[in-house]
Amino acid sequence: MINNISSWAEQVIIAMIIATIIEMILPKGNSKKYIKMVIGIYILYTIICPVITLFNGGDIKIDYSKYDEYFANTDEYKMLEEKINDVSTNSIEHTYKEELKKQIQNDIKDIGFNLENIEIEINLTTGEINYMNLTINELKKENNENNIYINKIEIGETKKHNNLSKQDIEKIKDDLKNKYSIDSEKITINSI
Repeated sequence: MINNISSWAEQVIIAMIIATIIEMILPKGNSKKYIKMVIGIYILYTIICPVITLFNGGDIKIDYSKYDEYFANTDEYKMLEEKINDVSTNSIEHTYKEELKKQIQNDIKDIGFNLENIEIEINLTTGEINYMNLTINELKKENNENNIYINKIEIGETKKHNNLSKQDIEKIKDDLKNKYSIDSEKITINSI
């Protein structure tokens, strides 16, 4: 019994020394109060844990199987689990697509063109791009900030003119093919 008490006292003293050293090392700021709280919980755990094990007759054990069994059988739990899976999958897919679209837009801008619209289909399991449909126009270079450029508008025009040359289209396709490992046939480029 005395050995247990002395061992417990040693653990408490060591926890206090560690806490004091950590507090001295910490920089001043907003996070210090949270770290002090965690240290306090650690010291409290060190003090209380032997008392609980003494009353419990051994290790602290919590039987979660009854709770898991109860919640797994309820319809609400199953519906919640399905919603969480759907939301996380859709959110990841949406975020991945949006970031990929932004990256493609920046890449196209770097080679001198402006991306107006992009449609993309991705195989999420392999990470491969199934197809890309891009609407691109030439990036106007301004000599100074006071110039305003207006695109030519023709009334009654039903067919869009392609203002990109075949060389420009091939340059864009080659750049996307090299950066994103996609076949040129899977890339469709429309120009305004």
